[in-house]
Parts: sequence; structure tokens; C-alpha cells
Amino acid sequence: MCRQRATRCLPAYLGSVLIRDGFRSGAGGLDRLTPLDASNLRVEDHGLPMQVAALAIIDGAPLRDGTGRLALDRIREQVGRRARLAPRLCQVLCPAPPAGGPPVWVDDPGFEIGNHLRVRDLGDGADESTMLAVCCELNEKPLDRSRPLWEIWVLTGRADGNVALLIRLHHVVADGVAALDILGVLFDQSADAASPRAPGQGPGPAPLAREMYADQLRRQAAAVSGALTGLRRPGALGRSLTTRLWQLRALTREGRTPQVSLNQPVGTRRTLILVRADLAATRAAGHAHGATVNDVVLAALAGGARRLLQSRGELIPDLVLKVSVAASLRAAGAEVSGGNQVGIRLVPVPVSEPDAVQRLRQIAAFTGPQRSRPPYQPGGRLAQRWMVRVMFRQRLVNLLVSNLPGPPVRLYLAGAPVLEMFQVGVVQGNIALTVGVLSYAGQLNFDIVADADVIPDCAVFAEGLTAALQELGAISPGTPAVLRSQE
Repeated sequence: MCRQRATRCLPAYLGSVLIRDGFRSGAGGLDRLTPLDASNLRVEDHGLPMQVAALAIIDGAPLRDGTGRLALDRIREQVGRRARLAPRLCQVLCPAPPAGGPPVWVDDPGFEIGNHLRVRDLGDGADESTMLAVCCELNEKPLDRSRPLWEIWVLTGRADGNVALLIRLHHVVADGVAALDILGVLFDQSADAASPRAPGQGPGPAPLAREMYADQLRRQAAAVSGALTGLRRPGALGRSLTTRLWQLRALTREGRTPQVSLNQPVGTRRTLILVRADLAATRAAGHAHGATVNDVVLAALAGGARRLLQSRGELIPDLVLKVSVAASLRAAGAEVSGGNQVGIRLVPVPVSEPDAVQRLRQIAAFTGPQRSRPPYQPGGRLAQRWMVRVMFRQRLVNLLVSNLPGPPVRLYLAGAPVLEMFQVGVVQGNIALTVGVLSYAGQLNFDIVADADVIPDCAVFAEGLTAALQELGAISPGTPAVLRSQE
């Protein structure tokens, strides 16, 4: 079933996910949660959602049979077969006994695709706004921890005949980069590609309590050994401590963020808005001003915040908001594995600057030198304390953004082309608005997620973001700005 030797099973553009042998890790021990991943579970226990999600829009015509009915069995068969190529999609978390260490990933003996692939009819002739409202509703429910931590909702009934997939994956399974890699097993690079089949091995047994205790003792001994090795290599230890101290000093120097109405404790209702841009045009706009695609994204975000705060009467001279930008800690070209390997960069964005080009140049002047330094890396316990105790009243960050490089080529599901793909973020604490960006097959797709009560006027933000992209040349003038939806 899920138990396989190391196999490269993903499309070439995604790299690979190492398929492991059962619950055994590459180092010979049990496959456990990292401290940061374990903290994500504790954070969720306090009511904060901890999942990543993607929204794929698929051409519905090739997925219909001769009578025009959607061939759900074909979708279910492909997803069920392909899911078995990625271990995390058919594994569950096994809690360790007291003092037995973090939970362990084990094969799910009752894995059944029907528990993970569900259908929701949007109603005949549903528009995109209706679809987004349903996505907001479905994405708030926590994933069932007694099963593998993912699910796919097939959304039918769109007026254009297309089909949408809302793909949800728990953060302990993967960060954004690893999620793209893992979910890549579901798609093909051509309409007639032959889907690989997983070896027909059954699930492996869960470890016994004595195995967990023995493994935990080995982990603790390895930690002590590593600490002693570090003491024998004072140079490496000093560099590590210097980096941590530099990061703490940098955070201290950041100071408090401006107090604006965007930062209020969030509730449960959400607004989801989609904005489309062109990747090549965005890249050209950045290069024209010595900037990157990510800099253009931040300049557009600043344009959205500017318009929203202006409409609220909060735009003051020299106003600079602070944006938390997710930054991967994975080395370029390194093997992609599950779990979270992500840090953050804090970037000031000048929302009081009326000219989008000037905003872009100021942002690029800051981010250029910043890229030569490592991003801030929160530890597991620190991340937990931040999320649970501080995040509802924090004054370090105003907005969140995640910009992921997605597939550069068109993908297919059961022979049907994937027309668009978006990442869908979450809002937490007192950060009531987040922007997710995903490149796909020449597109640069934005999703804006906001608390519907704190930011009922989120459409104003989206219009400002779209206007900034138009001013920078990332999208054509006259492009429809927003489609708004509330849960």
C-alpha cells in the first residue's frame, strides 16, 4: 500500500518526495514529528486552524461521460491510486505513550479514498463568488486526526461547466513548498500520461510502546552527543549562536508596528477574493526597476493596503506597514521532504507612497540586502507561545504574505487540463488579512483571505492591489478586479 522503497514519483518540475519504508525514517529511527510540527498541533488545540490549501479550476468537459454527467468514479480512482505514491497521504499520527517523545507517523491500515475525496454541489449555474463562499466554509473545519490529514472537495455545478478542487492539507504534513511537491502526485503533465502504480504492499504495523521508548532514548542520546560535538567545535557553535543573536537583535530593532484597524482579533467568518496577473509581465515589471517578482507582489500589497486605509480615514504621512513574508529554509536543489522548513522575513512597505513604481523601488532597496541574510527561524516552543499567547495582541506584523513558485507547465487530472491554481491561506490572531500568491503555467494568481467582520470592505483592498498591478504593468488595464465572497 503506502510502504515503498525510495522512489521518485513526482513530475520533474516538482523535484521529488522521498517515499519511505513504512514508519521508519531514513536515519533508521521512527518517523516522528519535529518540534515545530508538534507545536502546530498544540496551536490547533487552542482553536487556531493549521492547514494549507489549494484551489484548482479544471476543465469539466473531459471529465464528463457521453450523457454529460461528471465521471466521479474516474476522478476517485485516479486520486486514490496516486495518493498511495506519497506516504504522508496514507499515514496517520500515532501518539506516543507518556515520556515517549513526539507522535509517530504510521501507515493507516484502514486507508480509504472515500474518507478523503468528497463532492459538494454548488447548485445549478453557480458563479465564482458562490464557489468561493463554499471554499471559505469548507476550509474552516479542522481535519480529522484519526485519519490521514488531508482531503479534497470536488465542487460541481459551476455555470461555465468547469470543476473546482479544494485541496486541504494539515500543516504538520507539509509547509507550502512540500505541499506542492506532495500534491504533485495527483496530477499529470499531459492528458494521456500513464499514471504510475504503487507496489501492492500492505500497511506496516504501528510501533509498540517499547519501540517508542527505545527510539526516544536513542534520540535523546543523539541530542546529547550532538551537543558535545558542538562543544568540541566552538567555531560552528559560535556561528550558530551569533546567527540566533543577530536575529533576536533584528527583531528587537523592528519595534512595534503601526496601530491600524487591520489588526484586530479575528473571528470565524471569512472573505476570499481572487486576483489574476501575468507571470512574465510581473517579472518584466520587476526587472525594469531592479526588483524581483516578490518585490512586485509586496508593492501591489502595499497598494491594496493604501487604498483600504485611505477609505477608512487612516492613511497618514510616512505610514509604513510591516509584512511577514514566508521564506523557505530548504537549500536550492535539495531533496524536498515533508514537514515544515520555513522561516519569515519582515519587510516594511511604504503605504503612504502614492506612486506604485516608487513603492516598488523602496521595497527592492530593502529586500536586496536582506536576501543575503538568513530568514528568522522560530523554534517549536517559541512558535507555540507566539501563536497561543501573543498572536491575538501582537504588534510585530500587520499583514502576511506567502509567494510560492508553482508548476511552470499545465497539469492534468484524469485527462482534463487544470486551468488555474491558487493557494488559499488562513488568517489568525490579530492579523486579519493574508495574501497568498502562486505561479502556475505562466499565471501569477493571488488569493486574498480576510476576516469578514474585521475587514468587511476587503474588496477595496483587492481593488487597490489590482490597480497597483495595472500601474506596474503586471496585468492589462481594464482587467476585472475582484470577485468577492463571504462565508
